[in-house]
Amino acid sequence: MAKKPDNGTQDALRACYDSPADFARVMFGLTPTDQQWSFLDAIAQPGSRVGVRSGHGTGKSTALAMAAIWFLSTRRDALIPCTAPTAHQLQDVLWREIRRLIALMDEDIQKHYLISSDRITLKGSAGMVVARTARPEKPDALQGFHAPEILFIIDEAAGVADAVFEVARGALSTPNARVAMAANPTRLNGYFYSAFHVARDSWTRLQFSCLDSPLVGPEYAQDIVAEFGEDSDVYRIRVLGDFPKSGIFNLIPLDLVEQAMARQMPTEWQEHMPRIIGVDPAWMGTDRSVAVFRQGLTARTLFGARGIDTIQLTERVATLAAELRPDAIFVDQTGVGAGVYDQLKRTGLPVIGVAFSGTPMEPVRFVNRRAEMWWALREWFNLSPVLEANKDLKDDLVGPEYFYTDAGKVQLESKDTMRKRGLASPDYGDALALTFAMPVRPAGDALEQSFIPPARSGWRERFDTNRRR
Repeated sequence: MAKKPDNGTQDALRACYDSPADFARVMFGLTPTDQQWSFLDAIAQPGSRVGVRSGHGTGKSTALAMAAIWFLSTRRDALIPCTAPTAHQLQDVLWREIRRLIALMDEDIQKHYLISSDRITLKGSAGMVVARTARPEKPDALQGFHAPEILFIIDEAAGVADAVFEVARGALSTPNARVAMAANPTRLNGYFYSAFHVARDSWTRLQFSCLDSPLVGPEYAQDIVAEFGEDSDVYRIRVLGDFPKSGIFNLIPLDLVEQAMARQMPTEWQEHMPRIIGVDPAWMGTDRSVAVFRQGLTARTLFGARGIDTIQLTERVATLAAELRPDAIFVDQTGVGAGVYDQLKRTGLPVIGVAFSGTPMEPVRFVNRRAEMWWALREWFNLSPVLEANKDLKDDLVGPEYFYTDAGKVQLESKDTMRKRGLASPDYGDALALTFAMPVRPAGDALEQSFIPPARSGWRERFDTNRRR
């Protein structure tokens, strides 16, 4: 630890030259948490490479900001490139935190810092802090920076594309360059993950758990446990600051789909449950317009066709609806689906438009409606459903992969990404997932069926009590 600073700014800066933690106490009037202190002590070493995997709210971005200002303030030629995967994370979180800390300094000291939207300089010094968003389409965010004293800061590093790190590899490996990166550990691959596994001998690895942070109240972890369970990946990521048990992987296991298709289709549908039709419209090309019928734990495909227009599709759905008397018809109203929805609405049928990219009913858990519906479909398979044997449907159900975003939300793989992997658009799967768009009230019944939220305690009990009488 540095000696107690003498009076005067210059003496204080000299005393804190090797201790960013002491710098934070003297200049900001803040005492870093034990977790922040361990990070600041680690980054104080020349040539250090420090990785922090963290839960939410532990002050990791504050620690990065402390390190950036310390390095700029104690070295005349310091260069501190800062990056993050999004402008929001860089400007609204990290850059805002740097501004906040500088505002805590004495007014006579603050005036020496010149702050703009993308750089911070110090009067009388050649050093600067530079902000660069790390976008995959422009992977040179950390490239081209060279200085005798350099500190790379990467916030939410798990979300930074590998292409960015690949381009920056030379700069990051510059002798005596310091690298500090922190993130919620949402991915089981990439540069950040590698720092804790394959390349772990090259990094000082720290973990900021919410359970050990005085900045996070105990009720936060308790709420996560109540909502998602202590064994969930959400708890591991958001509370423990640990990597998920699974990263990008198939949302619906093949064995569950095959078991469902192997069960004997009942001759009588579950008449006590709502009748629901899901319609995934498509236009020309290889994609198919698909309609699926589901009632409780049974489901079957109504049709799948290529090359039919919106009028033809509307007529087919209306004809089937006259026969099946559905309580709800959910239509993907994105793009061409808007026309199908409008035409069906004019017929007086119980049609409801759903936007796959729309806001989910549980925005804390899912990125969009499509991810939420597919997750409900995944949980449906745990209830031993009966599904009509259909090869296209099976391929569609097991095709999409999912992962957790930097915010810990479930994101379903996009159709474009699936095509790049050589897979077809999961039209049959989307149609079946649409039948879980929202709770449905059977005609003449005061109770509702609900498959959402799908992964909480007591869900099966709610399923059993929401039957049609």
